[in-house]
Amino acid sequence: MFKKILLGYDGSEHAKKALAKAIELAKICNSELILLSVGTIPAYAETISEIEEAKEQALNYYEKIQREILDWASKENLKLVPLIRFGKPAEAIVNTAEELKVDLIIVGAGEHPYLVRRILGSTADRVVDSASCSVLVVR
Repeated sequence: MFKKILLGYDGSEHAKKALAKAIELAKICNSELILLSVGTIPAYAETISEIEEAKEQALNYYEKIQREILDWASKENLKLVPLIRFGKPAEAIVNTAEELKVDLIIVGAGEHPYLVRRILGSTADRVVDSASCSVLVVR
């Protein structure tokens, strides 16, 4: 059914719910699960060192939360591939999915105030609108 599943994971509560569904599906389908975390870079950084510091902080954070999941996955004999990219989350998720030719993207949907969601949208909304493969949004 799904040979490659990509999960957008940032460590938030809604991402943890999506992780549980991704693991469940990966086990049922005997799929490769790609765990993608996307670090954002300040759009208007004043110096190069500010950008480098933001990247370093994001890298440390995502390596830590991915390591915990990798340790657990190895005990469960789950094939999990960790990835960390930088950029706009929705764009990085969709581009990575296309690059790796995944069959399914899984993302969690956070709670946003109605007005914010209507004006700015959410990462999940942008992924659904842009992805060329199936997308599962977990609430």
